[in-house]
Amino acid sequence: MTISSTIVGNLACQRNSFAKTLQASVVSCVPYDTKKSKSKNKGSSTNDKNKYALELSDTVLFPEGGGQPSDVGLIQLPDGIKVEVEEVLRDKLTAIHITSQYVEPETKVHLEVDWKRRFDIMQQHTGQHLLSAVLDTYGLNTLSWSMGELINYIELGKQISAEMVAEVADKVNSLIQESLPITVIQGDPVKDKEKLKIPDDYDINQGIIRIVKIGELDQNPCCGTHLQSTSQLQSIALLHQTKIRGGNSRLHFVCGSRVHKYSSQMFHTLKTLGSQLSCPQEELSEKVSQLSTNYKKSLAKEQALLKEISSIHAGEVYKSLGTNSVDYVYREENDAEYMNQFQKALLTLINSKEGGPVNLNAKTVVMIVGSSGTGGSIKILGPMAQEISNELKKLISALKGGGKGDFFQGKVTKYEKNELPEVFDYLKLLKQEKEA
Repeated sequence: MTISSTIVGNLACQRNSFAKTLQASVVSCVPYDTKKSKSKNKGSSTNDKNKYALELSDTVLFPEGGGQPSDVGLIQLPDGIKVEVEEVLRDKLTAIHITSQYVEPETKVHLEVDWKRRFDIMQQHTGQHLLSAVLDTYGLNTLSWSMGELINYIELGKQISAEMVAEVADKVNSLIQESLPITVIQGDPVKDKEKLKIPDDYDINQGIIRIVKIGELDQNPCCGTHLQSTSQLQSIALLHQTKIRGGNSRLHFVCGSRVHKYSSQMFHTLKTLGSQLSCPQEELSEKVSQLSTNYKKSLAKEQALLKEISSIHAGEVYKSLGTNSVDYVYREENDAEYMNQFQKALLTLINSKEGGPVNLNAKTVVMIVGSSGTGGSIKILGPMAQEISNELKKLISALKGGGKGDFFQGKVTKYEKNELPEVFDYLKLLKQEKEA
């Protein structure tokens, strides 16, 4: 007796999205090449172990498609052994179940879907349909959508106002409370073809076009599994927006049980912040605003002090260069801004010729920041830049960088013990040797 499989579009999970189990037969079982997997399911557990592709007579496990991830579940064999279905893929009109165990063709098996996961997926997918339907009434087309581990998003052609987001959220939640029926009808391959985004390998003449209806509000082609009523969505929360290419915007949202999960996470985050900042949650906004203001003031003071310190050091080096061909400056804090301020102050002194003329073209200055056990930066200006940098690379094992002529700039991921003292000894000796 030849066993055939049910086509994708008429699977048991598509005929009845609330079917949790099913008796089926194995049509075929062949080795599966994970390298050829086109699955975008980040949660896929496929690895270097042997995998098998099972074709069944029918299935309650949905194959990935239409923006909906595949179901996972179990296949129970006649001897009671349970085989995990790691993902379900679509190969043209056939659903393929990926497992790590071979199952003999014609074996009668019992399928069970991971229902908690499936119901969560249906809440998000149906929620997206309802949200898009409401946005359509505002002339806002859904360009694409993505289901995340917690937060989903739909892509719109523009960013919408906070007032509109709140208004849309109210309308969607009102429609959820109205308990609108959700049904699936069969579409017309000719009439509905232009509205469909059919994969190239899906034969619509042999397959089935499914139209998902939400009351009289909306109807859209979709291969996925959906709820039976909007009330099963429970609620929806519209979150933030992010701008993307071409002025488009992603509107983030969560539906169903994820609303509670998200709000719980936010509560614990606020609770932790309140504890860290020693203030009640209702005062967090004011506290953070105050901290931000104080931070900006402190940063401004720090920048002013840094500028003052670098100017003092620049003055000392400038004076030294009057009688020395080489000098260096060192700051323990790994602060690249210090080097920028120092260089700017030194060049200002040279250009203004205060305290006597200094020809920087004949002088070399070495700038070093960072401390032992941590990283830092080194910058060298002057005719001896390459000679000194070559010597420093011998003394500092983690120094990486380059430059040409009278310039060198490098990074040090970590100064090893005694490297900095050896560098300072070298520079002091060089300074004495090059004393004008």
